Amino acid sequence: MSATNHCRACGTSIEAASLFCSQCGAPQGQGGTRLAHKGDGIPRDFANSVRICLQKYATFQGRAPRAEFWFFTLFVIIVGFTLGTVIGNLRANVHANFQVVLVIFYLGIILPSISVSVRRLHDLGKSGWWCCLSLIPVIGWIILLVWFCNSGTEGDNRFGPENGQIEPQYRNQWS
Repeated sequence: MSATNHCRACGTSIEAASLFCSQCGAPQGQGGTRLAHKGDGIPRDFANSVRICLQKYATFQGRAPRAEFWFFTLFVIIVGFTLGTVIGNLRANVHANFQVVLVIFYLGIILPSISVSVRRLHDLGKSGWWCCLSLIPVIGWIILLVWFCNSGTEGDNRFGPENGQIEPQYRNQWS
């Protein structure tokens, strides 16, 4: 007789050694990774947060928990700083040619950054249009920073469930 556990996402009884739930496909993991949203089933570690934000490249519906937003922001900062440092240390004649790489990175990351910001505001119960506060220097940035640091609303809100289930179009990514 094999030992059984319950799925961290849907509560279905599964074998203790299973890495994924056979019912919902959520990863089970063997460590104590904390889930950002109850019932989500996706651990919000660095890699998963970046993966989710890039998969939802231009998805403005739904909600993004605090961990997902901040890990993606950390990813953008690390990659931007690393590219800037490497390109800055190149010789002058090569430097200009490689600056295009940094510009392409930032142009490519604008849409997912706005998308995760809108979804983060949805998690707080606010409209995504509040992102326009970033157009107001200093004051708008401070207001958004404070909001992004707050925890999201408990349970469902008008923008959707508290990630009660993995969205169907992303479910096969986790199995």
